[in-house]
Amino acid sequence: MLVFLWILTLSYLWTTVTGYEEIVEAQGCHACRLLLTCRHLTSIIAILKVDFHPDHSSHIFEANIGFSNFSENGLIETIVSPPPFPPVHPRDVLNQRCSGLNHCSFIFSEDCPGSEFFGSGNISIQYACITEDRIHKYCNSVIHLAELHTKGLSEGYIRNPGYPRFYSGQTECKWKIIGQTNQRIRLTILDISLVVDRPGCSDILEIKDTGQVIYSTCYQDHPPSEVISGTESIEIVLSSSHKINPRRGVLIHYRAVGCPEINIPNDAYLVYRNNSLMIFSCCLGYQFPDTGTRIKSVGCHGAFWNSSLPNLHCQKSTTPNWNQTDVIKIFQSKINTGMDSDSILAPSLILVALFLVNAAVVFFIFKARKRQELIDVKDEELGSLSLSPVEIVET
Repeated sequence: MLVFLWILTLSYLWTTVTGYEEIVEAQGCHACRLLLTCRHLTSIIAILKVDFHPDHSSHIFEANIGFSNFSENGLIETIVSPPPFPPVHPRDVLNQRCSGLNHCSFIFSEDCPGSEFFGSGNISIQYACITEDRIHKYCNSVIHLAELHTKGLSEGYIRNPGYPRFYSGQTECKWKIIGQTNQRIRLTILDISLVVDRPGCSDILEIKDTGQVIYSTCYQDHPPSEVISGTESIEIVLSSSHKINPRRGVLIHYRAVGCPEINIPNDAYLVYRNNSLMIFSCCLGYQFPDTGTRIKSVGCHGAFWNSSLPNLHCQKSTTPNWNQTDVIKIFQSKINTGMDSDSILAPSLILVALFLVNAAVVFFIFKARKRQELIDVKDEELGSLSLSPVEIVET
């Protein structure tokens, strides 16, 4: 029993220190009570995705499809069916009731105004439970994403101080995210609730890349808006003209896109690169110690390379140069003619074929030499036999 309690304590401390994030899905009928809860006591809810699936036999408004009809004056007019969600989007209600909390409940037919337009159906909610240490909540902070040779985080969340109860104003709240070279940053605005003065926005959220505003809004989009930077850094600015605002503010998810730059190994050069693959080749007479060949490919998965880094440097090769050179030429010609960069099967087959041909040539040479040796031996034996009678006569 004591061992079990120790395990629970250690696991709790581990998740507290290292952070915790869990993706959860809740599903139920339109009149069912859905409970959104997080197992970790310090976790908060972030709504990721909301879908409603109506019963096909219960209601005609199943999609945002327009149809034609003849008006009184004989002209054809287009009537557009209602949008797939009522005027109040379920996501807005869920953000208002659940975002930033540890647990909540939701009944689609009761809590979402206008849900009667849908009739019966099922609603599915996908949300994340995240600990506070995965969230950057202080203004004017700089976030550095994981470095190349570390196992740090390449994603996280940003929220304003006071979320989800209020956000302060009459100042700019800024966050700057910096990734590695050749990486991009993807932002997803999960929740935004600001003071809006129609027709404009008195409070606004701006996203900047190299000092230029690439996106600005004060409204929640459905589905949530996504913004990808053009460089390895991006800046988020929340501006307000009021002192204290009784609105939630913003909750944003960020993630690194693409893998960082890799240094070229010694005595090697870069053959090919795209967003998901890098191919290196050692110079003539060298090979990679881990692959035993001149070629080495490294794939990008998410924001990390699928190989131990840094790459091993090339070493002196024991493989015949003509064999490896032919492989490189064939491989490069395949790339230049539009071969799929993710496919390594063809070069591997060519490499195997070259080794087999080489082995076959050696085998036939060996057999030919053996056969020639047997012929020479027989010739010597016949020669000795033909000379013996002559020697006897001379004696």
